[in-house]
Amino acid sequence: MNWTLFSIGANGWGDELLWGFALTMTLAIAAYVIGTVIGLFAALALLSKSRILRPVSAAYGTIFRSVPELLILFLTYYGAALMIRSTFALIGIDLRVSLDAFTAGVVALALVHGAYTAEVFRGAIISVPTGLREAARSLGMTPFVTFHRIVFPVALRYAFPGLSNLWMVMIKNTPLVSAIGLADLIGQANTAGQNTKHYFAFFTAALIAYLFVSAVSLWGQIRLERNLTRHLPKQGSWSP
Repeated sequence: MNWTLFSIGANGWGDELLWGFALTMTLAIAAYVIGTVIGLFAALALLSKSRILRPVSAAYGTIFRSVPELLILFLTYYGAALMIRSTFALIGIDLRVSLDAFTAGVVALALVHGAYTAEVFRGAIISVPTGLREAARSLGMTPFVTFHRIVFPVALRYAFPGLSNLWMVMIKNTPLVSAIGLADLIGQANTAGQNTKHYFAFFTAALIAYLFVSAVSLWGQIRLERNLTRHLPKQGSWSP
């Protein structure tokens, strides 16, 4: 192994790989946070009694879970700015909008993530025992206070495993952004391989980086899950 390939500076590709890794993590965190918020509101819309919000949210989830992520990324990058300009043109406003590759990547991945997160939150909210809601109403709590202080904290515990899995899916989806010119970790590894012909070495380094993120994420998931369920009785081992 020629370790000078990974050195920092003009003679190595270490700094490029670090920048690619930083871009990958920034993109993943931003898209995950935004998508989780979108998914929560989409889930509330699905569970609402509104004849407008329910079908709109259902259509959003169906479309973004059915269309390939790469196609969503292309449509966002090449068509979002045009759609915004056309919309404002209808009301007589000439708005010049451009969407850079990073923003398009965050938006596209967040929209896809939100569609899946909505189902996770919907199932978690439905799983909250009705007795908790009835007890809150008997104490005079408003629906908002009931959701904020009773329903959502319990639903978050039910949703946590699904949200953790979706974080791993988000990490694996980030290499798609290389298709619109973003130099993420995989993109930088590919560029380094093209220039040095040491593809195996650089892609192995990318593999190690992804495994490191997975290991840290799993460690954090276990710690958080213990904190979220520390008040619950310990369950025995399952046996058939």
